[in-house]
Order: sequence, then structure tokens, then C-alpha cells
Amino acid sequence: MEKIEDRLYFTTSEVARLLKVSRITVFNHIKKGLIKANKLGKTYLISHEEVVHLVGKSPLTNELHETDKKIKSDKFKYRLYLASGISLWRTFFNPKYARYFNRKVRVFQPGELDNPVDHRFIPIGIACYDLNEINHADALLVYMKKYLTRDGAPTGTDSTWECGYAIGHAKPVIMLVEDLEHLDYYAVQWMVSFSINAILTTNREVAKICRNHPKFVHATIILAENEEQFENKIIEYLDNYYRSIYSRSGLINYKVDAVAREIFSRNNLEGDLFNKEKTDSQIKEFLDKLKGLKFETDKDSLAVCEVEREVSEYLRGKISLQSINQALATVVEEWQENSEKILACLTHSILPPFKFVEGRHSGTKKTRPELFFELYDLVTHHLTLEQRFIKSPDFPAEVGAILELYNWTNTYALDDVFDNSKMRQKEPTVWQKFSRRDAVYTGIVGHLLTLKYLLTITREKPELGLKMAEIMNDYNHTMYEGQVFDIALTFDSDEKKDLLKKKNFEEILNLYVKRIYGICGGFYEAIGLLSATAGNKEEQILNAEQINKISPLVGMYYGIIQMIRNDLGDYLVVEEESGLSKGMKGESHSDIKEGKVDLAYLVALYADKLSPEDKEFLYQSLGDKELNAQAKEKINQLLWQSGAVDLVVELLINLIDHVKNKLLTEYQETPTRMKWMFSLMAITKEILNPFKRQALRNGWQKYEFDPVLLEKVTSGILELEKTK
Repeated sequence: MEKIEDRLYFTTSEVARLLKVSRITVFNHIKKGLIKANKLGKTYLISHEEVVHLVGKSPLTNELHETDKKIKSDKFKYRLYLASGISLWRTFFNPKYARYFNRKVRVFQPGELDNPVDHRFIPIGIACYDLNEINHADALLVYMKKYLTRDGAPTGTDSTWECGYAIGHAKPVIMLVEDLEHLDYYAVQWMVSFSINAILTTNREVAKICRNHPKFVHATIILAENEEQFENKIIEYLDNYYRSIYSRSGLINYKVDAVAREIFSRNNLEGDLFNKEKTDSQIKEFLDKLKGLKFETDKDSLAVCEVEREVSEYLRGKISLQSINQALATVVEEWQENSEKILACLTHSILPPFKFVEGRHSGTKKTRPELFFELYDLVTHHLTLEQRFIKSPDFPAEVGAILELYNWTNTYALDDVFDNSKMRQKEPTVWQKFSRRDAVYTGIVGHLLTLKYLLTITREKPELGLKMAEIMNDYNHTMYEGQVFDIALTFDSDEKKDLLKKKNFEEILNLYVKRIYGICGGFYEAIGLLSATAGNKEEQILNAEQINKISPLVGMYYGIIQMIRNDLGDYLVVEEESGLSKGMKGESHSDIKEGKVDLAYLVALYADKLSPEDKEFLYQSLGDKELNAQAKEKINQLLWQSGAVDLVVELLINLIDHVKNKLLTEYQETPTRMKWMFSLMAITKEILNPFKRQALRNGWQKYEFDPVLLEKVTSGILELEKTK
């Protein structure tokens, strides 16, 4: 039984149980005026205050107080609402299942209310009371089946409204299924079966069939050995449903890590990389441009970007295992290092994302596999095994692993060369451990292996693998267009800083938007397109063509939001705040030390409220490799004072709202299915808290940001959507 203080009103039956008397006694006391009650039709409801008063006055005070102590000590982890017809409850659920609940999981059973037998006379207050119980429930437990009504008409769907209402409020619906006949009844109720989240059963045949049943393949199977296990099984399911997005991400990435360690083992890499194919003369011609690079100027970094784009352009329209193997053979030959050295570079580059940690049961944070998993799941979770393009249950994790392979062996390996970054996630970068030349060749190999592995995991549907490889090859071209803008927005010399001072905000903003799209937004856009391409969504949804546009846009905005937020997080210096605040490169303000400007820094540089001296300090701090704690704190003060931090956070909120209200609503799915995508997007103002703490500690003042500027920046990013 629930705590007394958890309820506003009690029925006569509930009060009778509390007082340990019959319901008739309670009813008679109400008639005599000894118990105050509100009458709703033919039903009486007793207020919380009156119940507390009654418990204290009963002749059985001591016993009742002991009972109440037990009631108050009972902690229901979850509250369920039973969606079932009153006749069904009275005839089947109450005698057969009711006793297995209300020990750990509180189940509200509408049939316990004093409802008239003739439903035409049920007062509206009962409906309001039931509605309130759904609002406060954590989930619905559904028990519906065919039965005969008073007039003999077959029915059993009189609780579908409650299911729809709960689903609309993102509350999971658990369906109790007794046997195959009962399952078939639910299959006929097709709109209910579409929205069901889980199936609770003790029948193994039911569980087996549901796993690939066209109406229930999307549902989680909660198989109990017997009814005594119901509560524990429901708690386990709801724990998983209500886990944080971070916890869910950990589970997804744990699977990705396990798959990656198998696919990218040293032995497998050796077999996949060193082949007997002949070399490709055109690829060799591209690689000749890498000879003699010393990376003393931007010119050498731009040359690497050019080679990457040329390789992508050359492979466009001719991707195959043979062409990829020929390209790999050429790169290995031109690298001019032994196989051990080459393998050492590759295995070192993917050590941080996939390394095994003893005793850990969640994967390291990786947003790219998470995004693919969630978007892919949205358009495939109703599909049976036969309907799926790729039958392997590991397929989403394999794609996630390949995305991370590309991210680390290619984008990070080369970006660290361009930025002179020495550390990444507490490990030396590839160029720092080996050489810049080794890192560049590692990057090119990473690009080619990405294409090869996409072809490999889709052997049962080669045309799909080809499409997916083409998507990633096209993005590689986009990436190295974006790197050009990244290099242009790196101001690590006085000459470059003088150029920055001469540019107006609109010019720099235009370059900045192209930069964040190329090196991040475009990658996540490609992930969205991969998810839309890989899932045979046409078998599940009617707006498949629309999803081909929506999923890439969701991905693009997610990537941009992540990058802007991470850039802001780079200022959380304040090494004392948290070890996590030091970022992937091991310290705060790493971008500023490299000479890179992000959005908050740009807003501060062009802010009217900052003095010329303050702006000059910001200019001079760019590219300062010896930036000390005092300088870092002053940078943060100026970003805070100028309103730049607030503006960036409001921009993030604007972009998140756009995705949630304009794009995610286009998926033909229920809120319970969409909750993880909404959670993945829901980055809040919490990133402001460390800045606020530092501002309060130091007594910093703050100017309001310019709302017109916010609108301009928001529009500049949203303009990307119009080009798609």
C-alpha cells in the first residue's frame, strides 16, 4: 500500500483497509456524518486530511499507527496505472494477478473505485481521478482481452484511450500477455500494438514469437518465470527505460568498443591493409605532393588537404574492394615503412576510443555511434529480420565502430598535425609519438579502410555497402574543404592577427560557419544520411523520401551543437573545476593556445562593451603557447563580461529548439520512441554554471548580449539548411 501522504483522496475501500473495518462500516459512518466525504455520483472520496484524522482517532489507534508506520516505510520504486476494463479487472486481473503487485511496484487499479455497474452512471469525477493517476504514474500496465458486456456485445478495447494518453506523455506501456490467443487479440488492435513498449509474459512461446512478430518486433520482451517475478522484472525494465541518456550512451558504446576491438585487431588490420593488389598510378601521383613537407607553414597543411580531396574525387563513382585495395597498396608502398611500424601507427591512433578497461561495463563517450544508433533505430525498430537490409544484430555497432575508426585514424590524426597538438585523451598524438609524415599516411589509410570496412560489413547487400562508402567518401572531401577554413581561422602569428583586426564580424562569421560545417556538421550530416540509407525505412514509414532529408539535417545540427558546446567547454579552466573540463587535448584553453577562434571569442572581440585594451589582450592571447592561469582567467572574465558566453548558450538553445520543433516532429513515431533523440539533443544551460561560479567568486560584472547579433548568428547557421 502507498504512503498516506502520497494521495489527495481515498476511496471507501481504501479507508476501510486503513481502519481495518469493512467498507460498509465506512459507508455507514459517512451516512451518519462521522466521516466527511465528497460525493461524486454514487461514489464517495475521502480527503487526505480526513484520513489522517481518522487514523489518529480510531479505537484501534495503536494497531493502526503500527500499520501506518509500515505503510510509510514502504517505498514503491515505480507507480503503474492498470489500463483494463472494470469487468476484466473484476473477472480476471483481480483474482489472478492483483496479489503479485503493490509490494515493490504500486499499481493503481481503477476497478477498486466504487464504480456503478452501469457505466452510463459513472460520474465525470471518476474520469478526472483516473486521469490524475495516469499523470502521476511511471508507466501503464495494460490488460485487455475480449469479454462480453452486459448487453452481450463483444468488446475489450475500452482502455485504448488510456494507452494513447500515456504514450503521448512519453510514459511506457507494458502489455500483459497470457498466451498465443491473447497475443493474437492484441495483434488485431493494431494501433495499440504499434505503441506498445514492452510485453510482460510468463509464456516462452509468446516471447519467442514476439521477437520477430511484425506487430511486436519493436517491443521489449519481459519474460518472467512466474508471476512472483513480475515486480522485479518491471523494475528492471523501467530502470532501463528511465536511465539517463549518458547511461544509455555508455551501453551503446560498450557494444561498439567490443565490436571494434574484434574488427580492428592487429591481425585483422594486417590482413586488411597488406594485400597483393597492384598499385594505382593516379593515387601515387597524388601522394607525390606529400614529399618534402616540413609543416613549418600553412602551405604544407593545405597540401595535405588537397591530396585528401583529390583521393576522394578520384574514387567517386569507382569504389569497389579492388579499387580500395589498390589504393591501400599504393599508400603502403609510398609510406616506405615496414609493416610493424605502419601497424603501430594505426593501432596507436585507435587506442583511446576502443581500449579495454578492466571492470568497466560502459563504453567511452562517442557521440557519432550514438547518433547513428538512435537515428537508425527510429526507422528500423518495427522491421522483422526478413525486412532488414542487414540481418546481423551487430550491424549498428559495426557502423559505429567504423565511424570512430575514421574519426580517429583520419580526422584526429591529421587535425593534430595541423594544430601541433601533442596529446589527445591522455595519449600522445600520432605525430608526437611517431612523426608528422607517419600521421599523414595514417590519415589517408584511415580514409581508405573506412570505405573498405563499409563494403565488408554489407556483403549480403553489396549495393547498400557501395552507397554507404560513397557517403563517407563524399564527406572526406567536405572535411578537407572545412579544414581549409579551420586553417584560415587559426591566428598564430602577428601577421594573421593583423588580418583578423581588419575583417568585419560578418566576414569572420561566414568563415566560421563554413568551418564548423566542414569539420564537424558535415560529418554528422553524413551519419544521418547513413542511418536513413541503411535501414530499409520504406518498409516502416510512408514519408521515407522526407526522412532522407530530415535525418541528415538532424545529424548536421547535432554535430554543430556539439562543436559549439565543446568549444565553450574548452574555457572551463579552471583546471580545478573538473578533470573532464580539460577537454580531449588534456588542458583548458587549448584552442586559444593554438590560435583558433571560436564563436564566443569572436563575439567578445567585436563586442562594443569591451575596451580597446581588453580586445588587444584577446588578440595577443591567440597562439600564446605559454598561456598561464592568470591569463586564462582574464580571458574568461572578458568572455563573461562581454555577454559572449550567454549569447552562445542562447544560440545553442535556439538550434536545439529548431531541431526538436521543426525536424524531429517529422518522424512518424510516438514520444516514447523519440525520447532518446530528444534527450540526445537536450543540451541545457548547465554549461553556464562553472562560469557563474567563477564570476561570483571574482565579482565579475556582465553586460547583456546584443539580441540582434544573436539573431544574425542563428540565421547564419540556419542558412546551411537551405543549401541541402
